[in-house]
Amino acid sequence: MTVFKGFLTIAKRNLGMMFLYILIFLAISLFFQNTLDDSKSSSFQSESLPIAVIDLDGGELAEGFKDYLASIHHVKELPNDQNLLQERLFYRDIYYIVTIPEDFEQFCLSGNKKLAVTKLPDSTTGYYVDQQINDFLNHIRTLTAGGYSVSESIKLVKQYVSTTPKITLIDKTGHGGDIPDHAFMFQYMPFIILSILCYVLSYIMISFGNPDVKKRMLCSSIPARSINFQLILGHIVIGLGVWLICIIFPIILYGKEVLNDPHLPYYLLNSFLMMLVSLSIAFLISSFPIKEEIINGIVNTISLGMSFICGVFVSMDILGKGIKTVAHFLPVYWYEIVNNTLAYNASLTTSQMQTLLQGYGIQLLFAAAFFCVAMVFRKNRAIGQG
Repeated sequence: MTVFKGFLTIAKRNLGMMFLYILIFLAISLFFQNTLDDSKSSSFQSESLPIAVIDLDGGELAEGFKDYLASIHHVKELPNDQNLLQERLFYRDIYYIVTIPEDFEQFCLSGNKKLAVTKLPDSTTGYYVDQQINDFLNHIRTLTAGGYSVSESIKLVKQYVSTTPKITLIDKTGHGGDIPDHAFMFQYMPFIILSILCYVLSYIMISFGNPDVKKRMLCSSIPARSINFQLILGHIVIGLGVWLICIIFPIILYGKEVLNDPHLPYYLLNSFLMMLVSLSIAFLISSFPIKEEIINGIVNTISLGMSFICGVFVSMDILGKGIKTVAHFLPVYWYEIVNNTLAYNASLTTSQMQTLLQGYGIQLLFAAAFFCVAMVFRKNRAIGQG
């Protein structure tokens, strides 16, 4: 097992790089998990925004309108100074400006005009306030048309606003409606597995491809079949070692939460298949006549590129249609499809099980395809050198 021992010896030289990537993995996972934990909420709360009101009327309905907005948002009364208002809007001191015109009561009851408002460009919060203002005006019009006075209408609208609706958050994930913490570690796992295996194994195989090393192996009494077997065994051992390290961390950090998760076997199978894909990509990279100095650049391009395009670092929900189309042709995309299905559902339907099987199958096909391409390239290269 001389070749196998040499394989592991070269791998030991790269332990520092392996641990560096693992630390990056832990840091990224914990950072994003803590960021999401800070934003978790067990109940629904409407968002309050800083908005400016310019009152040119000062009547009863205008006062009622300002009280209505103040019950929802942080209202600031500002002078009708366009330069000042634009400056406050630019620096996000306020997010919305509404001007109450003179004769506001007649303006409101006529229903023929819209209030003059200024909001941040392309802001969803602006439409949120628009809807609330329209609700107030529509309620006032309806109530006054029904025979209520303006004072009575304002009072009824205030009662309506003060009524808190009962909202129940549906727990779809089995974790209080939130993504389980360990799902984040599995989400970022492709980047680490790809980076470590592609870097270490490419470095090792390039070392074995050194002309002097090749000559020594050819001069030895070790059969070519045994050399190939020991190289494949080295790949498997390193791959399994990295995979085990990556899945041990979620268990250490979250303990029973991970072990009691009914989806754990699916998570493990998904990450195992990603390990096989990474092994085949590393094997393919080492098939090319590249220098050791550029391995790091190639590996970072592949691992970071796929991680950003396929939903590891950036949620697939905000990726463009064109990027998603490209991502379909990359194995990490299908890993993340499986991981998201597991993370967002406490129990799996028949359709979701089919999604999992599809993701597993496509990853396996990618691994086989990369391995076959690498074998063909190596064979043609050997014939050319012969």
